[in-house]
Amino acid sequence: MTLKQIANMAGVSISTVSRILNSPDNSFATKEVRDRVWMCAREIGYVPDQNARELKLGKRTSRKSSPPSISCILGRTRQLEDDPFFAQMSRAIEQQALELGYAVRHSYSLFDIETDTLLDQIESSHTDGAIILGRFSNDSMSFLEKHYKNLVYVGRNVISASCDQVICDGYEATQIAMMHLIANGHKRIGYIGETLNEVRYEAYCDILRKYGLECSDQWVSNCPQNGPGGYQGAEELLAKASPLPTAVFCATDIAAIAALRRFTEAKIKVPEQLSIISMDNIELSGYVSPMLTTVGMPIVEMGNWAVQLLIDRLNKRHELPAKVLLPNKLIVRESVANRN
Repeated sequence: MTLKQIANMAGVSISTVSRILNSPDNSFATKEVRDRVWMCAREIGYVPDQNARELKLGKRTSRKSSPPSISCILGRTRQLEDDPFFAQMSRAIEQQALELGYAVRHSYSLFDIETDTLLDQIESSHTDGAIILGRFSNDSMSFLEKHYKNLVYVGRNVISASCDQVICDGYEATQIAMMHLIANGHKRIGYIGETLNEVRYEAYCDILRKYGLECSDQWVSNCPQNGPGGYQGAEELLAKASPLPTAVFCATDIAAIAALRRFTEAKIKVPEQLSIISMDNIELSGYVSPMLTTVGMPIVEMGNWAVQLLIDRLNKRHELPAKVLLPNKLIVRESVANRN
């Protein structure tokens, strides 16, 4: 399992493979090349030669021939391409695991757990533990506990499960976003995202009530928190909101970017006529026009902490379920206008 094998499989040079796998910000080469290299590395279960590293440092070591491995499981989406937030986090997890001598051998979605092929793959993969990206149902928890002794959940909401958790609080992030809109003079504020059992919607409603602002159904669109959902949510607001809100909070950046496209198609000027704010701070949020104001979450750090917690549990460094809470940060760009 060498860099040369990955280079041959991916059709790139060995130096390109090395620089992609060791890039601290996942920025070397194009996304297509990065994805191809990481897919090949995952396929062969590549990890760095720790023996060689330690011999360079003058250490003697003895390791089992097969490196330890973990799984990365999608809880809220069928594939990483549907959710850039968790796609970035998954890459951070792979890179951190690689650095610590672990291979991410198997990745799949909980939407696919009923298929016989997937069950066979899970049984044969013999991974040491799993990291779950995003919320999941109680039925899924039973499945996970049956197949994995060691689990870490990472996401925007605390869940009622007795496993380690890495959280960047979605309720708090929504509060930060709403307070920014209110500070900029917005009183008619809309919402695009899920509403059922969703802390972001709860925070949206709580802030409106706290400041005595109108909470109208005509300004709320209950829709999936992905690209198609954001586009659909903007379409719904255009159809039913009269007047339109002066600002909209979107539950994710990718939903906000899609909503921005629909509003632009409808000749609504952002932010002059309608301000948009969201949360996550995915890479794309800084490249749309206008650039998206968002509440940033430390995506790489969330992935790194998830790997560290899982490895600590595998090595029996802690027994009680641990919760790591990471901070949000407002990223002010161009998509919110000041109406004061």
